[in-house]
Amino acid sequence: MKWTLLYFDDQLDNIEAMTELLSDKFHVIATQDVNSHSKLMEEHRPHAFLLDVHMPNMDGYTLYTKIQEHPHYNGCPIIFISGDQSLESRLKSHDMGAIDYISRELRVEELVVRLINKIKLHQLTALKLEVGNLSVDLETFKVVVDHQIVDLTLLEMRILGVLFRNYPESVTRSELIRKIWGDVVVKQGTVDTHITTLRPKLKNWDHTIKVREDNILIQLRKPQ
Repeated sequence: MKWTLLYFDDQLDNIEAMTELLSDKFHVIATQDVNSHSKLMEEHRPHAFLLDVHMPNMDGYTLYTKIQEHPHYNGCPIIFISGDQSLESRLKSHDMGAIDYISRELRVEELVVRLINKIKLHQLTALKLEVGNLSVDLETFKVVVDHQIVDLTLLEMRILGVLFRNYPESVTRSELIRKIWGDVVVKQGTVDTHITTLRPKLKNWDHTIKVREDNILIQLRKPQ
């Protein structure tokens, strides 16, 4: 599983190069069509955005605002990338609230690390998490699938929250037990029992929870 990165750039050469460079770690959705942002956000629910600053039809700053105002935006990192390293451009991006401003001259290894770190930080601190058509609001303790509230126990919601924060990576049973129960002694089979009970409640979710030996992960549901 890979994180989904939505990338906007008016230069096809940049799109092709960035897609190739980042494809090992990310599912890159790249386009020159800035007006497709709404449709792409709804279809792919990205973990991060990468925006070219200077684009002719809509600059990166305007696109940034439109993304933030979109009802499906969940607060994930929005990062600018540009060959323009002027102080004015960098200050403007940070004044708007962008989490980073990256130079095109940056080595790919550092670019990947910075993107991953920003995504992980967001997942660790976010109160609203989304995977596919399911959202978990850890502030209001509400779980919603396709605009329908799902009734979960507090423990089930906490399990889902841990899995969401680690998505697309898996979680071991031991790690899940530590994060949910702390120092309390819990049998590892208890985790399987809770997940077995949780799955039917999420039958309308387009993903599912899989248990593979000692690893627990979220996976896209196969079409019926």
